[in-house]
Amino acid sequence: MGACSNLSPVEKCLAIIAHGADALRDGNFILAEGAFRLALALTKAAPPEQARDLVPLVLLNISRLRQKQDREEEARQFREQATAQLEQNTPGLPNAFFHLLMASLLMELGEYRRAIPFWEHAIQLDDCENPIDMADMLSSVGKCYNRTGLKDHAAIPLRAAVKTFRKHPEDPRLPAVLITLGNALRKSAPAEAESCYWEAADLQVGRGRFLSATPAWGNIGNSML
Repeated sequence: MGACSNLSPVEKCLAIIAHGADALRDGNFILAEGAFRLALALTKAAPPEQARDLVPLVLLNISRLRQKQDREEEARQFREQATAQLEQNTPGLPNAFFHLLMASLLMELGEYRRAIPFWEHAIQLDDCENPIDMADMLSSVGKCYNRTGLKDHAAIPLRAAVKTFRKHPEDPRLPAVLITLGNALRKSAPAEAESCYWEAADLQVGRGRFLSATPAWGNIGNSML
């Protein structure tokens, strides 16, 4: 946390939010609570137009924390506050990490349609040269499109993600992305979809993960009906 001293207020706030999100995933609710409360306080040091973008991100994280704590009414209230602010002000913070954090959180909350523009901004703003990170973002936006029924839109980023993951066979995410691509193509390109399912199944079997191959086999069976 000491490294935060050299960051701008926005960067510092985002770093603390990410720290809290990691703590939440680890089940450390006390640490997550402290991080999110500190981040909320730090938004007051940011310029008003940037604070308007940061506050909903913090509120949604607190809502997620309350969900984990089984405090559903409080979770609903924080989520409603954040949603109202997002609807009043479309976030435009030119920071890839901000959009990545917001997109990831919205996906966790099942807000797939709302997550799409954040993923797209994260992809546009990202200056990282790591192709795997880009493939992961492309697969995520593709999943969001798929979950909202926009199958044709989903296929474009998913194909790009698959192309990159195939160049890195050691990465464990390829089978899941192949299945998602297959689901997007099931009606428009059934032969390609079935090929995706078989590739996903073969990858899992080749790694000795027979149980993990079951979803792909199930999709192959469904595609034959």
